[in-house]
Amino acid sequence: MGRARKRGTVGKSGPQTGVGKSHPTRFLATRAGRVALFCVLAGAMVIAFHSGVEALFPLANNVSPSGDDWWSYHRFAVSVLNGGMSMPAVQGPYTRPGGFGYVYFVAAVYAFAGVRSQAVYLIQTFLLALSVLGFVHAFRRRLTPFYLLLYGLLVIVFAYLDHFRFFTFRLLSENLVIFLLAALFIAFERLLSSGSRLAAAATGLLAGACFLVRPNTLLLAPAWALLLLYRKRERRTIINGAILIAGVVLMAGLIVWRDYAATATFDLRVLTTRQDWLHPSSIGDAFPFYGRRILYVLGYLHALIPEFGSLQYWYAAWAGVLLLVGWCLRDRQIDDLDLAALVFLAAYYGPLIAVADITNYGVRMLTPAMPVVLYLAVRGAMLTLSRRKRFVVEDE
Repeated sequence: MGRARKRGTVGKSGPQTGVGKSHPTRFLATRAGRVALFCVLAGAMVIAFHSGVEALFPLANNVSPSGDDWWSYHRFAVSVLNGGMSMPAVQGPYTRPGGFGYVYFVAAVYAFAGVRSQAVYLIQTFLLALSVLGFVHAFRRRLTPFYLLLYGLLVIVFAYLDHFRFFTFRLLSENLVIFLLAALFIAFERLLSSGSRLAAAATGLLAGACFLVRPNTLLLAPAWALLLLYRKRERRTIINGAILIAGVVLMAGLIVWRDYAATATFDLRVLTTRQDWLHPSSIGDAFPFYGRRILYVLGYLHALIPEFGSLQYWYAAWAGVLLLVGWCLRDRQIDDLDLAALVFLAAYYGPLIAVADITNYGVRMLTPAMPVVLYLAVRGAMLTLSRRKRFVVEDE
């Protein structure tokens, strides 16, 4: 891992070389330039989200009884608000929908703004905007100013086309987990760069919060803990890995506490229930079964939903990821955060491909991880186009 910053990667110090020498590029590399970059991205999001947000007012409740997840989240949040933290509306262990933690988020908004689902949509819009800025901030040291701006604009386009238009104005837990993932990458990037125990604790707690909101993220913390040990086997790293895991266990204890308060038993049925798991009908059907699901994740929606087409720009994003992987294999080196992002994609999408009903409400389960896919794609394009020139971005 120690070779990762020698060539073709982005480090923390040193002069900026191998990039364009134009005045705009030099300006974007300064503190004022980074502020201007974030202002440009914020302005672009105001333009993209404005009409949708304006249509929400006056804020009201537009969730009506149905069999959809948003009705369950609404009903459970009202139960927390009126009946207490044990969520009396759920008899027995909590199972579905999977966003246990999201229920309390909705309840908190209801407590502040009244039982109005559109107030939640408004908060979710702001969280989506903060998520875009958060991902840009997390990856700022790995992308040159031009590519960082390009990445931010691409994430905005994706966020508008695939998430904001379809899911932000619904009570769905992906609206919260995408924000938590941005914060998680900020914390883990700090952990990689500083080895701070505080950063390890923040990473663990945020990973635990992600688990409470979307259970398919459970494997992320153990995977990253192993990554820390792979990088450097020393006492400090072992302690940080243990802190990370402890943070997840602490957060997972909240759902264990709720189930015990409601049923007097310790039951993590949100994980163990198989009521909605999908699996191939036979060993011979495994290859086409999982092959179609992988194609769906890559953007070929027709593989599982015949009436749907394909998201061709997702193909381009995943091609960029392969470009980065190819570059790393060719040079036999990989940056720590790039490896963490690749591990994240495996840990996030793996459980979804394995057992989840990933067609539920379109691509809503897939969208929270797409900013990471886009980062790896832009990073791959940057490194490939730069050939063997060195990119260094200073963090003032």
